[in-house]
Formats: sequence, C-alpha cells, structure tokens
Amino acid sequence: MSGELLSTLGVVVLGFLAYMYWGTALRASVAQHAFARELASEWSGTGQLAALTRPADLPLGKPFALLRIPQLGDGWQFAVVQGTGLAQLALAPGHVPGTALPGQVGNFVVAGHRLTAGNPFWRLPSLHAGSIVVVVTIDGSYTYRVTGPPRWVPADDLAAIAPVPFHRGRPARLRMITLITCDSPWTGASRVVVTGVLVRALPRQQGS
Repeated sequence: MSGELLSTLGVVVLGFLAYMYWGTALRASVAQHAFARELASEWSGTGQLAALTRPADLPLGKPFALLRIPQLGDGWQFAVVQGTGLAQLALAPGHVPGTALPGQVGNFVVAGHRLTAGNPFWRLPSLHAGSIVVVVTIDGSYTYRVTGPPRWVPADDLAAIAPVPFHRGRPARLRMITLITCDSPWTGASRVVVTGVLVRALPRQQGS
C-alpha cells in the first residue's frame, strides 16, 4: 500500500514539475505571440498610445515594449507588460509600477521569472559590464549598456528600484534600466539584479 502511495505521489510531483516547466512555457509563448501582434497593430497606426509619458497611463497587463538582449541570442525577445503581479509575470516580464518608462530620466525596472513562464530571465546572471539591453516602444528604440556584474540582494531589499539604483534619496540624473529575477530559481530567497545606463536612443523606425 505504501509503495502504491509513493508511486502515486511521484507521478503527481512529476506532473506538477512538467506543468511548471513546459505548461507555463506554452502558456507564456501563446501570450507573447499575442502581445507581439497587439503591439505591431498599435504601432502601425495612431492609437491611444501615440506617446508613452506616464507609467500611470498603462493598465495592468498591458504590453507596451519589446525587450531584447543580444547576448542571450539573436531571437531572444520578450514583450514587457505593465505590472509585476502573479498574473502579469505568468505571461511576460513586467514593468514595476512607479518606476520610470523606457528612455526617461530615472530607473526603468523590469522583473521576470528565472524559471517557469518561458524562463525569460534564466540567463540574467550571465550578463556583465558592457552587455547590451535594447527596449523598443512606440516612441523609440533605447539601448542600455550594463554597468557592472550582477548583484545578489535579499528578496525584501527594494533599493534596486530606487530612481538611482541602490542609492535611495539620491535625485536621478541618468536614464537607467534595472532587470530583476529570483535566485534560487525555485525558492526566490534572493534577487539577481542587473543595472545599465542609456547610451543611445533612436526613433523606432530606425532602431526597431
């Protein structure tokens, strides 16, 4: 009896792990394709997103940017949505509400899963000083250069999302980006943080 119970539990656990890895990846992939089509449609015309000026203008779950990191592969691209709740991060990397928008003075902060939901930030710790991060919106294409190695911080340390990363109270003068994910991938006991500074901004038709 105990052997049958252990076998059943094993099947349940394996099924759960398979869903967490492949099931959530499929769900996120479907959502990413839908987000890409939505952005392409909006950007081809003159809709209500004619310009992005305030984070508050974006409803939760709304895709508004494409994130590209060439070091992670030529085809590496994820749509970024507004918000970092469970519902948003299950489908895409999310912009932390209250932080700057791409290209603005301040800190544009994006969080994403290391594992599950397509593993968008699985290789985030491999970025280093000089790595390039590109963010494309309806307004333009923004290229950021990573300024140093990844940093590991406690999960409850919010200093990384300050207008000047890790310098609370300091007024922002630069246009920064911060990417955040969990470590370890399963427990999320700490966070991996990568920061960069804007080095180039182009109109989207030239830089996309």
